[in-house]
Amino acid sequence: MENKDIIIGILLIASVGLAGGLGFVLITSPPTPTEDPTNLFGLPEDWSTAPNASYFMLYNQTGASLTVTLKDILDGVALAYEEQNAGGSEINEYKKVIYPYTFLEPSSGLYVTGVDILDILEAYDTNFGWDLKFTSNFGHELDITTGDIVTKMYEGDEESVIIVIAANKKWLGESSLGKQWGNFSIVGEQMSSSIYDLQKIDVLSNWTVEIVVNGTVEYVIDPMNMTYNGYDDVYHYDRDDWWSFNRHYWGRNISEIISHTSAAGLNYTMRAWSVDGYASPRPFGGKKEVQYNNTEIEFGIIPPRESWDLINDTEVPMPLTDLLMSLVYADQEFGETGQGITDPIWPYRKMCGYGRGPFYLLVPGRPRDVYLSHVNRIEITSYTGPIPSGFIF
Repeated sequence: MENKDIIIGILLIASVGLAGGLGFVLITSPPTPTEDPTNLFGLPEDWSTAPNASYFMLYNQTGASLTVTLKDILDGVALAYEEQNAGGSEINEYKKVIYPYTFLEPSSGLYVTGVDILDILEAYDTNFGWDLKFTSNFGHELDITTGDIVTKMYEGDEESVIIVIAANKKWLGESSLGKQWGNFSIVGEQMSSSIYDLQKIDVLSNWTVEIVVNGTVEYVIDPMNMTYNGYDDVYHYDRDDWWSFNRHYWGRNISEIISHTSAAGLNYTMRAWSVDGYASPRPFGGKKEVQYNNTEIEFGIIPPRESWDLINDTEVPMPLTDLLMSLVYADQEFGETGQGITDPIWPYRKMCGYGRGPFYLLVPGRPRDVYLSHVNRIEITSYTGPIPSGFIF
């Protein structure tokens, strides 16, 4: 991931071909565009012409019924443009920013512009969704998880999965696609299916973090218990080659979580995994690391843990701390700096949402590149005696 924990920016991506995908089923064939020869890029210039009252429904996992209007979406996009014009990344990230994406949609042959589905969920305080179902006015359905979207949009090739609101620089309903695509449609780069004329989004389940001990799931973190025995503190360190870290964070202490499993009171090792296949400590690559052990988890990291645990290129050591690693679900930034940019102090705490969460691993005493985002599994190996050497990778 680039820059901070995740910096999406305003991506303008041109794509050709349609292969691979998330393995979805369905769809109806899109109409052949009739308004070319000119294929235009981005949103219409005149937003006053937008069909602001057009909407689709969002039913979240609490049973709430929410109306998502085009005006609401454009208000969030305006914040994204404000951020871009400020010359910095995520200047407004504590606000309800909705990022626009444009790419060449292969089946129609037009540039389509839409917004991040996960930004929509966050803007409507649906920060912990997992299973999603999209339904069209034609009765078609598409199932996807937020984990799939995170993996597609934020990692690897960064392939957009969006709610389309414009095509060929016209509002979608007024474009040549509008007769079938309506005012909103779900499409993606490299996706094998789509949903045209979106009617509603149902959030069917919550994001969870499984605690696996010796191959068995023994405990699960979810929105119902994530504040149990809550752990919060402030952690700060400076660096001049990338991003500093200066936050108040809220979560659950990892050792407290493990105390609810059979590993409690034993020697054990731990590694956390994200939905996109990354892990902390790193299990592969040029910086392969041994797993965390019960001493580090229960009493804290003594820096530097690894030879590359340095704050910056001048080899400033990590600061000593007695803070413990935590599974974080909310935080508040206090003016983090990096790459010539200083973020403002957030006026309030914010749920991690899908940009760095819904849950991420924070490890005081180590650099932030091992603060794993999008955690969905923590693996524990316990031992009745000492931890054997050679079994800690």
